[in-house]
Amino acid sequence: MDFSKLSEFLVQNNQPAFRLRQIKLNYYSGRYSSFSDMTDLSLDLRQKLAENFSLYSVKSNLILESESTKKARLVLADGSQIETVLMDYGQWQTVCVSSQVGCPLGCTFCATGKMGFKRNLTVDEIVDQILFWKHDHKVSRVVFMGMGEPFLNWDNLLPALESIKTNLVIGSRKISISTAGVVTRIIDFANLNTEINLAISLHSADQATRENMMPIAKQHSLTELKKSLDYYTKTTNRQVFFEYLLAKDVNDSPKHLDLLIKFIKSNKLFYLNLIPLNPIKGGLTPSDKLSFFERELSAAFVNFSVRHSLGQSIDSACGQLIVD
Repeated sequence: MDFSKLSEFLVQNNQPAFRLRQIKLNYYSGRYSSFSDMTDLSLDLRQKLAENFSLYSVKSNLILESESTKKARLVLADGSQIETVLMDYGQWQTVCVSSQVGCPLGCTFCATGKMGFKRNLTVDEIVDQILFWKHDHKVSRVVFMGMGEPFLNWDNLLPALESIKTNLVIGSRKISISTAGVVTRIIDFANLNTEINLAISLHSADQATRENMMPIAKQHSLTELKKSLDYYTKTTNRQVFFEYLLAKDVNDSPKHLDLLIKFIKSNKLFYLNLIPLNPIKGGLTPSDKLSFFERELSAAFVNFSVRHSLGQSIDSACGQLIVD
């Protein structure tokens, strides 16, 4: 919501100064679907607000549910559509937000890349994904792992993060950002010295393989990526989490495993999340070597865990988000 325009509107309508704070609190609470629900405002004001403003920048078009996951397709003001996911881990509920309509990176394992790139999301469109879920759920964590590359929407990402922390009162350590490896922004992110978690879509520690899987690797090499992440850990003294999807006959050979072990063990603050590949139409084939990787990584004393994605049955798991 454009609060500067709202402030001007309230002044023009002779509303007291506290009214803006009141509406802001209502908005960020996520409890209200429309201005008409805000019964702490006069009926006349509610009607005028509804005539002149949209409370949220997103509207639900479709919701799918599985046992532990809900996926929503949201329509934006210009008709563009995005997907966002709520994951229920029992003790906490996490919202996976999108940062772009589509994605320009074209990773071979990701359905979103098949959409191409439409545009960046605004600050409101990012934050409103969380408020959409907050209406009926107690959201305590946020991950930027939905559609798009967050670090390519830097100018809107930073104020969105500030709003999430300040207005939604979700602490930095409960926010995670995943990037395919935009080196210049990793350095900028390090210089922010924030406690927000950083995750890297790695998927291969072999340059040629990574280029085939992730075209961005042609622009930002593994050597450059490693250098930026060493700078990040030195500057922040915080862990970096690496995501590695296992694809059959692509990145699951003993050679790939050896390179992965060397890469992760090169920095004591590197941590590996091994992820079974989630199938997408026309995508890569899941590997059958997960147990082999687990065994060898354990034997090499690599810091890692296996992350089993939620919501695969409704195409809401890692890499499956797409709007046809």
